[in-house]
Amino acid sequence: MDRSSEISRIDRLSPFAFLAIFLLGTWPTLYGLGTRWLKFDESYSHGFMVLAVSLFLSIRKWQATRPVTGFYPFWLLPLALSVALYLVGGILLIEAFQQVALLPIVISGLMVLWGWRQTQTFFLTIGILLFTIPVWDYLSWYLQLITVAVNQFILSWLDIEFIVEGVIVYFPGVGAFEIAHGCSGLRYLLVGMTLTVLYCELNLRRLHDWVWLFGAGIMLALVANWIRVFVIIYVGYKSDMTSSLIQEHDFFGWWVFAGTLVPLFFFARWLERKDDGAQPDDTAEQALRPRVGKPSSGVAALILGGLLFVALSWWTVQGESGHATRASVPHEDPFSDELRQWLPLFEDRLLGWRPMIEWPDRTFSKSFFAPAPATRDSGSGSQVFLGLYSYDYQRPQREIVQYHNHVYDPERFLPNVTFTVPVGASGELSGLTLKGLGTDQRIYIAYGYYVEGRWETNDLQAKLAQLPGIFNSRTDASLLVIGLACTDCDGENRLKAMSPALKEAAQDYLDRLYN
Repeated sequence: MDRSSEISRIDRLSPFAFLAIFLLGTWPTLYGLGTRWLKFDESYSHGFMVLAVSLFLSIRKWQATRPVTGFYPFWLLPLALSVALYLVGGILLIEAFQQVALLPIVISGLMVLWGWRQTQTFFLTIGILLFTIPVWDYLSWYLQLITVAVNQFILSWLDIEFIVEGVIVYFPGVGAFEIAHGCSGLRYLLVGMTLTVLYCELNLRRLHDWVWLFGAGIMLALVANWIRVFVIIYVGYKSDMTSSLIQEHDFFGWWVFAGTLVPLFFFARWLERKDDGAQPDDTAEQALRPRVGKPSSGVAALILGGLLFVALSWWTVQGESGHATRASVPHEDPFSDELRQWLPLFEDRLLGWRPMIEWPDRTFSKSFFAPAPATRDSGSGSQVFLGLYSYDYQRPQREIVQYHNHVYDPERFLPNVTFTVPVGASGELSGLTLKGLGTDQRIYIAYGYYVEGRWETNDLQAKLAQLPGIFNSRTDASLLVIGLACTDCDGENRLKAMSPALKEAAQDYLDRLYN
């Protein structure tokens, strides 16, 4: 009798033991996720609030259903696959794999203990955390393009002269706006999806009502961002870039988003009144409870397997523990042969400009000057900036593509023209002409990402370049930036002429360093 009572107590406590093992085993990833949530100017600043709501709803569901612990071995397969994905992400240093695996590990682990029927009522209360995991950044580029297209359509109906190149809108004689990562509308989209899913969970029962409300939430979140961007562009154009709204665009955006929530919740209330005849939530949850739970003969094995997972997951981060907090160290000079005729300047910027890169593992940033008499194609008074920023491997707060990494400071410089920089058979670099705010200075920039042995020209491709890198031994990611300023030369063509040799020098150096 005592033995049976002890087994019953283990059964009841096993879900909490599983969650404790999950927290311990995935703590490095969870810690990185928490630091991302604390960046309140990014798209995931709602993370802790959603976590609190998820915990509250999950506890309420548990109190209503009181799931009976058993052992359902069929669900060991998805649990094992989720754990394998997490461990592979740790070994290959691909944080996205680990982040994606978090929720499948939790849900499949609970299904091993509770089965499908009892666990499915928790799918949504746990699943809303999906909108806080930083894998949605891969949508940002496409959202930027959509925002540009919508604003191009609206501006075409107004008597305004403008030119669109990529994600940059130019107003000749006035200035330019870049529809950057922060203007993609990703943060409004994630918050809108979270709110609509929560409303559906709390108030709606029928699936087609969920679909209608979720679709409306997505559409209105996107519309809010389109309105915000258009108003900022139009006010900036009319005020010759002097309006304070340009600097306060985040605050203004949330007011616009709040305004779009009004019709959304009127629509939600209308759906709810239609749905009044649906089955009450508590009755549906009670119906999910099994009459008799299975004996949990495999629970001990599951807990032992969880402890093995903890050991393996922490083993994958042991090699990086000392390296993760290491200060940046200088690169060797990879360009000494290519710039023999240029004189070094004792500064790491060019006319006040330099890339904004956070916490690289290795850096090289230096300016050079071409003394008079200069060659005809280089121009007198030419200056060159060379920057090479590398991460030995990418992890939270140390990624080549992240919210705070930019090739220029948008508060001091505006993009003026975009172009491509051919660098031979190996592809091309991205080109950009910057204009200093309040000045007539022009700086010509070429830049490219070198991720695990692959050159990429934009943020999204640089993010995705980690995936083919699985098949080689490289984990590094670097940004090469070449800047040129001159008084009487064709800066764009001069930059195109000098970039191939500099790019080859950087690639040879990085290949020797990381191979």
